[in-house]
Amino acid sequence: MTIAPGELTVHPLGGLGEIGLNCMALRTHDATVLIDCGLMFPEDYLFGVDVVIPRFEHILEEREKIKAIVLTHGHEDHIGALPWLLPHVDVPVYGSDFTLALVGAKLAERCIEADLRPVTPRERVEIGPFAFNFFPVCHSIIKGYALGIETPRGRVVHTGDFKIDRNPLDGHATDLDGIRAFCDPGVQLLMSDSTNVERDGFALTEREIKASLREIFDRTRGRIIITLFSSHIQRMQEIIDLAAACGRKVAISGRSLSRNIDLARELGYLRIPGGTLVEAEEIGSLRDDEVVLLVTGSQGEPLAALSRMSMDDHRSIRIKKGDLVLLSSRFIPGNVLAITKVINRLYKLGAEVLYEKVQAIHASGHAHREELRIMLETVRPKYFVPVHGEYRHLVKHSRLAVECGVAPERALVLEDGQPVTLLPQGIRLEDALPAERILVDGKGVGDVGQSVLKERQLLAGEGMVVVLLVIDQDTGEITLGPDIVSKGFIFEQHYSHLLEDAKCVVLEEVEEVGTANLKRLKERVRGSLRRFFRRVLERDPVVVPLIIAV
Repeated sequence: MTIAPGELTVHPLGGLGEIGLNCMALRTHDATVLIDCGLMFPEDYLFGVDVVIPRFEHILEEREKIKAIVLTHGHEDHIGALPWLLPHVDVPVYGSDFTLALVGAKLAERCIEADLRPVTPRERVEIGPFAFNFFPVCHSIIKGYALGIETPRGRVVHTGDFKIDRNPLDGHATDLDGIRAFCDPGVQLLMSDSTNVERDGFALTEREIKASLREIFDRTRGRIIITLFSSHIQRMQEIIDLAAACGRKVAISGRSLSRNIDLARELGYLRIPGGTLVEAEEIGSLRDDEVVLLVTGSQGEPLAALSRMSMDDHRSIRIKKGDLVLLSSRFIPGNVLAITKVINRLYKLGAEVLYEKVQAIHASGHAHREELRIMLETVRPKYFVPVHGEYRHLVKHSRLAVECGVAPERALVLEDGQPVTLLPQGIRLEDALPAERILVDGKGVGDVGQSVLKERQLLAGEGMVVVLLVIDQDTGEITLGPDIVSKGFIFEQHYSHLLEDAKCVVLEEVEEVGTANLKRLKERVRGSLRRFFRRVLERDPVVVPLIIAV
């Protein structure tokens, strides 16, 4: 891909066609800036995979051109892949002080040093041929920014994740006035968050959520246990304020919650009145109507505090009759089953549980359709590229842009790895580049491919049978075995007769093939046992022959 002077290429590395993995490269002939660097958590079929990150090889081929990484906000799907990229590029990372505090903590865990440069609202920062302007936006994490970018090909706006709170609390508002002023000279391209384009109207405001929480606090006589996203500092402030107003103490359980609360307090973004915060171990000395617990586990994570409490396995907190549990977060698709299991276990222990579908205790951090329309009408772009959403979200957002005055041929639905270049006159769609996701498993990055995943799927679905056979290499006689071990295939005591029959199958192959060619013998044993198990059990386990000559 060749970029001429005066051209600007927008190269999506992730986030277009999925929720998460957000990463966008802005490229000129001599410079590249990355906007966000996020990860995605694995789907169920990715057995053993820890996280999924974008493929960076195309920009790393010209790493000398990379000038900076600019972060819109501090959610994992926007900053989580930095530990895998920063060891390969020595560039400054720009973002709000809170975003960079989260990044710094993440990098410190891996002993990675980086040049972190905090920026303030409406600050203008020149980076190579670009100038970035930072406009505050309202989202489910504090100190997020939309980006107004001055480029050689005109002005570009990237909204990051945002919503438009019409009646904001504590000044957590989207700076439409600043964005509008930046857009007055005209905007070539708008890239806008598409996550909630299917939801009509406006998202609930935090003021409405706080009012709903206040009603719950006023009528509840037992303990109140609340789980929420550990980065939602604004919601935590509302809960702490309500607890103090109602004479309740607040205890915290969960490492990520404690860390983010400490960071927010250090930066002055979370105010906790003296005497309000207590240790979880101290709540036993308080009356039930004096207790609020903030805990991790909003997505049913098995090791989080709420999951442990639901299994009566928490080291210091036990659920009891009269407890009220609030799930003040959305159910992320893929986590619904785990969350409902936690809810059911909590009910078994005597608790009452409220969540978004039955009570207004959570507001999305992403703009609904009318808010997306307001952003389009504020920016009035010539070209539009929807970002941050599954493919159907991108298509529906592009249609909304056409309703708002963008020409149909200028509302572009791109996918990961599909660059588009803005020319002095018009645009050019570039050849698509490979954009396969990189799977991270422990310290292995990219070494888990389709063949490994297929084997893991087979192991998960059918189990494994190991055949151990030791042969004297001088005489060709069997000195040990055959021994057969089943793992995840059958209950050996119940099917011991079948394993004895399987040993006979192995001995028949040894007699027919001989022991001179062990490789051929292994293949024959594997094939014969798979046919045998399919015939007698209609199961197809992974068969591993360990045939050793000594």
